[in-house]
Amino acid sequence: MTPSKRTPQQRDRRFARVRHVTQAVFVGSCAASALFVGYAANAAHSVTTVPTVPTTTPSTTTSDDPATTDPATTDPATTTTLRRDPVTTTTPRTTVTTTPRTPATTPTTLKKVTPTTAYTPPTTVPVTTTTVCSSTPSGRVICY
Repeated sequence: MTPSKRTPQQRDRRFARVRHVTQAVFVGSCAASALFVGYAANAAHSVTTVPTVPTTTPSTTTSDDPATTDPATTDPATTTTLRRDPVTTTTPRTTVTTTPRTPATTPTTLKKVTPTTAYTPPTTVPVTTTTVCSSTPSGRVICY
């Protein structure tokens, strides 16, 4: 194998450049990922729905034979029956009466206001250049 034509300093600089490019790509992808997560969270926030809880109805067995009776349904310590009766509320309908809107009694008038200062167009000013002079160490003066 032939020896490398690069000095160790050149090799170190090349690795440093590659490391900087890799870090820049990583930081850029993290920023893009954070922006996307923020956008997705904002978009999902407006579509959130609340799930409903299913109701269970009790099962009844009408058997007097103890061999066919399920012990899980007869033992009150192990079963939980959730019964929800529908809530019915009747409220009488009320008649909504509306009163007609009356216009404002005071008329609104707009007054034209005259400007307090008149527009003055800009004036042209002659351009003057300043002369800059400098001196050399030998004593020569140069003016621009």
